Amino acid sequence: MKKRAAFKDILIYVVFVAAVLVALFILSSKKPPLMPADGIHRSLSADRECTPCHSPGGDEPLGQKHPPKIVCVECHKHAK
Repeated sequence: MKKRAAFKDILIYVVFVAAVLVALFILSSKKPPLMPADGIHRSLSADRECTPCHSPGGDEPLGQKHPPKIVCVECHKHAK
């Protein structure tokens, strides 16, 4: 009877750990959005071209939670 209870506890632990790992994988695999496929963004190739619109005083400033704004085109790729 004790073996069965121990097996059940181990199984619950393994399922819990697997669920946590799956959740972490899903949360970490979020990709940044693609650049819009409009005329303005289609020709952009350098980060300095992003700052006029996406700086704090620009038309579309970046959100507070946006990661460091050093290499825009490293994360945001052109839509194909």
